[in-house]
Order: sequence, then C-alpha cells, then structure tokens
Amino acid sequence: MKARRRSQLALTFLAVGAAACSSGNEGLSPGTSPDGGAGESGTGDIPPPCGPSSLAAGTFSLSFAGVDYGYLVHLPPSYDGTKRAPLVLNWHGFTSNAQQQELFSNFDPVADEEGFVVVYPNSPDASWNAGTCCGGAGRDDIGFARALVAEISSKACIDAKSIYSMGMSNGGFMSFRLGCEAADLFAAIAPVAGKIGVAGCQPARPIPLLAFHGTADTLVAYDTGALSPDMLTVPDTARKWADLDACTRGPDTILERGNVRCEAWSSCAGGASTTLCTIEGGGHCWPGQSLCPYGTSTADVDASRQIAAFFKSFKLP
Repeated sequence: MKARRRSQLALTFLAVGAAACSSGNEGLSPGTSPDGGAGESGTGDIPPPCGPSSLAAGTFSLSFAGVDYGYLVHLPPSYDGTKRAPLVLNWHGFTSNAQQQELFSNFDPVADEEGFVVVYPNSPDASWNAGTCCGGAGRDDIGFARALVAEISSKACIDAKSIYSMGMSNGGFMSFRLGCEAADLFAAIAPVAGKIGVAGCQPARPIPLLAFHGTADTLVAYDTGALSPDMLTVPDTARKWADLDACTRGPDTILERGNVRCEAWSSCAGGASTTLCTIEGGGHCWPGQSLCPYGTSTADVDASRQIAAFFKSFKLP
C-alpha cells in the first residue's frame, strides 16, 4: 500500500521526495528562546484516566455541517490507549490530499519517536477554506477542525492540553487560521510555506508559532504581500505574530546553518514564542525533503523533526 501511494505521490502536486533528510539538525530547537526558556505554559490539573480506546490507524470519514470530509490516522507504536497522548493535525496543501501530506512531510517516523497521534485531514475538494488561500469558499473548515478533534478525543486517550496544528501551503494557511480563531483548542502551530489568510487575526491567547518559508517560493511569495489580506510579507507576518504574542525580545538569530536562518522572538506573554526559519533560495518545499516539486529544497534543517521538538515545549494553559 505504501509503495502504491509513493508512486501516486510522484504524479501530483506535493508529490515528490518521500524520504526526509535529517542529518545536520542535532541540537536545533527553534521553540526554545535564546535565554533558555522552553516556553511551556502551565501544568493544570491531572486529567482523569482514559476509558476504552477505540481509535485505530487507517482512513475514515466525518460529516460536518452537511459536508463529507475524510481523515487518515497514524498511531505511534507506544500508543496503547492507557496514557494520554499529544495530538497533531497535519493539513495537506491545495490540490493535494491526506495520503500525500503523510508522505511529503514524513512526519510519521518522528511521531513514532515522540509518541504523537497524528491525523491527516482530507478535504472534499483538495482545498481548505483558510481565507485568501485557497478554496472551500463559505465552508466552515474551522468548525470541521474542532469537530475532528472532538471525534478523535472521543475515541482515543488524548491530552487536551497538547493538541497542535501543522501543514503545507494551503495547510499552512489553515494552521495560521486555526491559530487566529482556535487558540483555545490548539497549543501551538507550525505552518510551512503559508501566511495569515484572514483579516483581523486576534488569537484568544498568545499562541506559539514556528514557521518555515523559502525566499524563492514562487507560489506563496516570501517578500511580497501576495495572498495576505493585510499585504504582509513573510517576515512581516512573523513580526505581526510576535506582536500578537506580546513578545518583548527579538528577533534573535538562534540558528544559521547552510542556507537556513532561524530568528526567534521571546519573552512573550503566556510563555509563547514566535520563530521564523527562512530558507535562502528555497522553493515551495518541505524543509528536510530531498526533492521538491516547485523549486530547490534544503537538507540543512528537518522541519518535521524541529516541529515535533517545538510542539513538545508547549501546552495549553
């Protein structure tokens, strides 16, 4: 089955390079502020024991607001339904799907190491209503995200304080929108090749952000305001998020390796942080992948591995 999906992946958008490159990334933790603070916010009460877990790996469907969606579940080997596990939603890009995002981001091996339950949402029309990018006009995909988390949480032993969103391109826009409109549910977000696609973004609380973007991205421009209702460039978007998080320090360079530079804003409200990793000359790619359908990739940072480390640093208050 995996081999068949890899062959299909090579034929469509976001469909090249299933093997990730993880060399040269040891010690990088973009979510950790330069002064050493990890940013974890609060411990809260000890949750009650989990009931029987009925969640299984595989592909499933979910109807919400009269729309039929799909989703793919990946369970780490350590998951046995007795201990609460973190949950990650990993959103596919425009014209892509859940299976392709699973292979393109290569997040499953990292999730296996870290104990994440991963769910790959599948759009009914290969797009998400994330604002300016890229489809699903009028459809309540934010409501679907909430319904999907509720569905998974009803079947699995999920830590409600450790729910996260990541995604590529249109899925990156979707993660930004969830940060804007569902900060009560998601502890942190990590968009790749995305921007804020909605006007008037006002998260209900400071929400940690780790973003990756290439300067030569021809689909979601790095240095123009294209696809941003506020006409923000990618660096402007990071600065705006740092302002939303009320960060008082930064940007400080926390990594320079090859063509990658990561800058972080710290000393933020609620223990949050904002980090932008810029890939000089990078295309519309997933950092750490060996190939890229739109431009040049990089092996100088593994986005999936760093996203996992970032998520582990934050919980809902």
